[in-house]
Amino acid sequence: MVKRARRAAALLVACLLSPILLSGGPAQAIAPDNILVEGRGWGHGRGLQQWGALGYAIDHSWSYEQILQHYYSNTTSSYVSDREIKVHITRNNEMDLLVTSAMPYTVQGIQFYGGQIARISANGPHNFNINQSTGCADPGYAVYLSHPGQMDNSGRTYVEAFPMGGNQAVDDLNQLLQVITCDRSNPTIEVSRRHYRGSIGLIEQNGQYTFNRVLREQYLRGVVPQETPSSWGTLGGGSGMQALRAQAIAARTYLEAISQRRQAKGYMTDTCDTVGCQVYLGASVKGKPLDYGPDFWTTTAAVTETAGMIRVSYDGSVPLAEFGSSSGGWTTPQSELSAFPAVVDDGDDVAANPHHLWEKTIRRTDVESRYPEIGQLKEIKVTLRNGLGEWGGRTRQLLLRGTAANTTVDISNWAEDPFRKGLGLKSDWYRFPQFPEYSEPGFWLAKSNGGVLAVGTAKHFGDAKQADRSGPIVDLAAPAGAEGYWLVSDLGEVFSYGNAVHHGDLRGQTLAAPVVAMTAHPTGNGYWLATADGGVFSFGNAGYHGSMGGIALNKPVVGMETTRSGNGYWLVASDGGIFSFGDAGFFGSTGDIVLNKPITSMTAARDGNGYWFVASDGGVFAFGSVEFFGSRGGNKNRRSTAGMAVTNTNDGYWLVWDDGTSFPFGDAPDFASSVAKRTVVAIEVVP
Repeated sequence: MVKRARRAAALLVACLLSPILLSGGPAQAIAPDNILVEGRGWGHGRGLQQWGALGYAIDHSWSYEQILQHYYSNTTSSYVSDREIKVHITRNNEMDLLVTSAMPYTVQGIQFYGGQIARISANGPHNFNINQSTGCADPGYAVYLSHPGQMDNSGRTYVEAFPMGGNQAVDDLNQLLQVITCDRSNPTIEVSRRHYRGSIGLIEQNGQYTFNRVLREQYLRGVVPQETPSSWGTLGGGSGMQALRAQAIAARTYLEAISQRRQAKGYMTDTCDTVGCQVYLGASVKGKPLDYGPDFWTTTAAVTETAGMIRVSYDGSVPLAEFGSSSGGWTTPQSELSAFPAVVDDGDDVAANPHHLWEKTIRRTDVESRYPEIGQLKEIKVTLRNGLGEWGGRTRQLLLRGTAANTTVDISNWAEDPFRKGLGLKSDWYRFPQFPEYSEPGFWLAKSNGGVLAVGTAKHFGDAKQADRSGPIVDLAAPAGAEGYWLVSDLGEVFSYGNAVHHGDLRGQTLAAPVVAMTAHPTGNGYWLATADGGVFSFGNAGYHGSMGGIALNKPVVGMETTRSGNGYWLVASDGGIFSFGDAGFFGSTGDIVLNKPITSMTAARDGNGYWFVASDGGVFAFGSVEFFGSRGGNKNRRSTAGMAVTNTNDGYWLVWDDGTSFPFGDAPDFASSVAKRTVVAIEVVP
């Protein structure tokens, strides 16, 4: 049955000079109380991945050189001499430094006996008090009041405690200095004691900060067992040592790089002791050696066997050799500071890795409490991924649909990702199996001369610029699978590219009016062509459900769309008249209403419960259950709007000028415009 276009409501008449929205349809159900998250990997995925390194070592028999070359493929091996570095001991920030040792030690040349505690505090600019104390609860008595300390190259002053054995005191905890940490909320309570190689000092810089001056190779002995389990060295008959050696070199390289950056910014130290730099716990935990003995010989051996080895870029600079726990199967490309190409990480699938694949259940109410503007959560849509690996790769953008509003969450910055951090997810590579997935955004632009422009993730499969054709190209359509497309000329000649199968065309036939539109059957196994007089021609498994051929129209047909089932379609005329056939519902039109500019294109909702169309001035009209996301209506437009296409999420669309300039609305990403020398006639989203 043909449904003739009907006059829109009076509200529509009153809004002719602005974008129009007529929405309706059933409300979407609230999301489940418990939402399953399936994820891959643990961490940011940049640089060397520790579980991947283990997998390559014990499952693939790779050497540490092969592991490093895989993750840092644009670097090469080099060597640096050992040197002293200063480590910021952040756990003691803005607190007095309490230091002791089992053996005699000195503070600025002042002798302390074994077991005595020195309490050091800043006393205004460039002065320090050095007291003898019994612990956190005891302020002690002055051994030296207002000691001037020493001055570094930047003019900051400090005092320093040295063990009896100096830097030669390496493995005997009795000879090392201990830092006593007091509780920050109650400074009278002792929290821990930790041994450190080298010296311990307090520096004054608008406050007081503790540092550890230590040789770099000794420092690394306190880093590697914190970043990688020492037990890995014994796995695979000892081949796990290759992973530990790779970690040692990565940690050494990272230290050299971050030290250069911190010095350039005027930091008082080369590095710090937290995950913000590299985790460093000194030489002991709870009074037990951290990096030697039967439990830790492997990590110490990894450091000593690779002494001085680092990675350098081809220009000789030291890269920030970031590393992480588990990539999930693909590393992440370039960060702001490190530029290592992304690589497939087969080693991550090692049997012992608990992070390669993971699941977590989050509560709907937790999402709503973090994003109260949405009201009740209806759906979580992943609207942008990085394109690397399963599910389309790591999440880069989310759309949270709610009863009150929708909100877009930008999660491209790992450190500032509010969704991952707020809900305790292991990585930014995840999906929500209870909600539908959508393909990566991209679209094709068809030009009248047969050229095709591929934008975003769309691939170029060929064009009709040199094809044997009798007329200009007027439209483009794509089959399901997005590995090809069709072009059609105004004489109904169809040209197939990629996996798009040619099902026939109107070549050689006499038409009463030119072909103006083409749309693909949802299965990809057929298509329809529409002519300006409303004629419809079906090919392949695209069924014929009627047309306006032979019926006098007020204005010519300019666009066509199919329903989700493929058992119906719509035609739209330049005055916004809508003609629906088969199971295509009629949701409204602008037929018989005088528009500022003619309609040039239409696009339909993915669920078939609504449609949009656009005028040449960029005005957008929405009908049925679809939402209005904005338009170019009322703007100064230097070109005519040739078409529009909805995103695969149904929560945004692009408008495109006839020179290829595109404008995103809703969740449509903003792609760089592809300005064409010939007129663009159509836009088609990657299915």
